[in-house]
Amino acid sequence: MNINPSKDRKAIRLQFTVEGARFSFSPLPGGKWDNKRDRQLVAAIATKIENDILAGNFDLSLERYRHKLSAAQNPLPEKASSRICWLELWDAWVASLDLPISTAADHYACVRAMIVKSENPPLDNIEWLQVSKLAASTFNRRLSMLRSCLLWAIDEGLAKANPLKKIRSRLTTEQERQLSDGKKTPFSDLEIQKILSHIDRFYPTYAPFVQFLLFSGVRTGEAVGLTWENVDLEKRLIFVKQSISRERGGYKKIQKNPKTRDSIRTLRMSDRVFALFGSIITENACGLIFKSPKGQIIDHGNFRTQCWKPTLSALGIPYRKPYATRHTLLSQALESGLSVPQVAQIAGHRDGKMILQHYGHVINQSQLPE
Repeated sequence: MNINPSKDRKAIRLQFTVEGARFSFSPLPGGKWDNKRDRQLVAAIATKIENDILAGNFDLSLERYRHKLSAAQNPLPEKASSRICWLELWDAWVASLDLPISTAADHYACVRAMIVKSENPPLDNIEWLQVSKLAASTFNRRLSMLRSCLLWAIDEGLAKANPLKKIRSRLTTEQERQLSDGKKTPFSDLEIQKILSHIDRFYPTYAPFVQFLLFSGVRTGEAVGLTWENVDLEKRLIFVKQSISRERGGYKKIQKNPKTRDSIRTLRMSDRVFALFGSIITENACGLIFKSPKGQIIDHGNFRTQCWKPTLSALGIPYRKPYATRHTLLSQALESGLSVPQVAQIAGHRDGKMILQHYGHVINQSQLPE
């Protein structure tokens, strides 16, 4: 089901049918069709409705889908004032970026949550950031975002000084570096066999999903969002067009396009992927290919805690996130002799830079002379 916003004389309207019932409403008060951000926001609400219908969680009252005006839409003082606090400034800056809803729900939402948890301190208060117990990489990313926010505020005349100049980036500790490297370690062939065997025995509903992750190298959200309409068994092709992920810090599922335009890609099935689809396809198959034990959209958190973690723990395999299945396939592809551009195409990267950066050790492995 695709729900597309339509132009109305006074608003942007959504029209769709659920189980024979016709719905038509305007989710954004005062939304203008000529305003790009308003159209994007309504389109994001339409996506949420589509996801809820798929998951069987559709709100018949429509209240869940009516947008409430946020602090970002309220005007800030025209000139810098000590009365402006972090939350108002952050919301205004994020609104100015005109971000896709899925991007705004990622690290931007996490920074906002930090500010709210700190009870919205004034701009000259940076202690809430200094005492945060974040890994170096996460801290540095959020510090960079906050610096950009303040530079924008100074340019707009909303702030006079940048108190973040006093904060330095954090250095990655050896423990963090080892932990990060360990999470990216590909699974060995023996580990893969053990994982597949264990999940097939104890978590059979998730077995095809895990097989596909290990055999295809797609992102977890791309596997979750894959539909039968995007698979051509006759030509043995997979069309990766969307990804479904969970909002950080919440339980909303966000449907979005893959990370880059080039990521909307076509993959040719290997024999084992073709055999996998052949074993699970049913007559008149449609909609999502992989579902939870309750027949709904796979929830990343539930899959990780109910199936993935227990499996690795039971097998004595050092924990890696489900994303490590992607590292495993891409490493195998390089080891098998595929070129960097070919592997980049499989991964959905614009070019081979990311492949060389993350998998150069695989490509450049030295071999002792005969």
